Amino acid sequence: MTTLPDTGHRPHAPTTPPTRASAAPPARTRPALAAVCLGLFMILLDGSALNVALPAVERDVHGSIAVLQWVVNSYTIPLASVLLTAGSIADRWGARRLFAASLAAFTAASVVCGLSPDLTVLVVARAAQGVAAGGLLPTTLTIIARTFPDPVERARAITAWGATGGLALVAGPIGGGVLTDVWGWRAIFLLNVPVGLVTLYLALRYTAETARRAARADLPGQVTAVVALAALVAWLIEGGPLGWTAPVPLALLAVAVAAAVGFVVVELRSAHPMLPPAIFRRAAFTASVAAGFALQFGGYGLQFMLALHLQRSWGLGASATGVYLLPFSAAWVFGTIVVNRRLVGRGPRFLLWTGAAVSFAGALLLLAMTGPGAWPWEVVGTALAGLGCGVFSPSLNASALQAVDPAYAGLGSAVLNTARQVGMALGVALLGTFVALPDALLGLRIDVALVASCFLAVVVLSLRYLPRGIAARR
Repeated sequence: MTTLPDTGHRPHAPTTPPTRASAAPPARTRPALAAVCLGLFMILLDGSALNVALPAVERDVHGSIAVLQWVVNSYTIPLASVLLTAGSIADRWGARRLFAASLAAFTAASVVCGLSPDLTVLVVARAAQGVAAGGLLPTTLTIIARTFPDPVERARAITAWGATGGLALVAGPIGGGVLTDVWGWRAIFLLNVPVGLVTLYLALRYTAETARRAARADLPGQVTAVVALAALVAWLIEGGPLGWTAPVPLALLAVAVAAAVGFVVVELRSAHPMLPPAIFRRAAFTASVAAGFALQFGGYGLQFMLALHLQRSWGLGASATGVYLLPFSAAWVFGTIVVNRRLVGRGPRFLLWTGAAVSFAGALLLLAMTGPGAWPWEVVGTALAGLGCGVFSPSLNASALQAVDPAYAGLGSAVLNTARQVGMALGVALLGTFVALPDALLGLRIDVALVASCFLAVVVLSLRYLPRGIAARR
């Protein structure tokens, strides 16, 4: 599940004064908002719906758990890699142009995914989807800022944007299950085609371009980061089936370490680094980024491994699995929209540690999932885990942006969102390894313990490194 992003690219300030008089007429702003919301809905629904369809993909392509991990991570790795540089790309191209190009690419890649004749084509097409999503997501709020210069109207538009994302997260498991059981897993991707075409028309017809300015890209940093992350994920995925001491996994680990070292060297020496090392000097910011990694590792990883376990071990169909996963996503949205907003005055630190503690308790309840008869533990446990994630997830953005050095304010959210995507990729890679164990119950309990450890880590990080109150600077 791709969660609602706090975009890595700060919206350009509108060139017109922020008054109602300067705003475009509703006949243009409403379709523009619809385009942005539909684009966000399409990407989030695609990710949340695919989880319940993974066993069907496995059967259709005659694959394995490792195959499913690549189907997910071939999307996540490019997305994580593009997020850090999407802001500079939007600066050079313009947000409207990048949004439209990314939307067209995502739609085209969805067609290839839906019609893919084999695993190789599917994985390559998923990677193309990831690149496109990395360009699309950071431009959504930029377009909203350009379309709604009036602060009140802009706030309403952002509320609609957030509600759209919440709807996608709730609808994904159920919709994905029904589509898979009725028409097959390919329908999840092919559904993007009509939605994408309508969205592209609205974007080209009703959105306005943002200002462009020169911006430099850190190509060596981009390449070394992608290689390091891809090799590390490949090591985690292939190490189990091939053996951790086999030549291929050892070679992948060596490549990951070498590329990671190369990335650090490049960033230290670059005049325009993609990820300036100085951004991590403030402990509160670093803790917020680490908590974002843990959130996505645990939150998305929990859905990924439960979707597989419920179908492989309990024998559920895709639709039934979607129903079982619904409490998690619905509680996440409730925690974000209702609980977080009511408690936001307590500050990020309080929301982070209390929300993570609730998720930790929910994860512990999942240890009682011994079989289909233990379904109440699954429902209550996932609901608590989702509720806690919904409470502390929005506060990560506030914590990171309040703690980051003002010199790197525009980059802070990009670093946080990249860490979250990396957490998702590594969570899928590691948790999927234990799902494949011959003893399914043992694999489930190891995975649940890892997920619970992530939530506990957020509790510790927030209590140890984040200051009390709303201010988050150290």
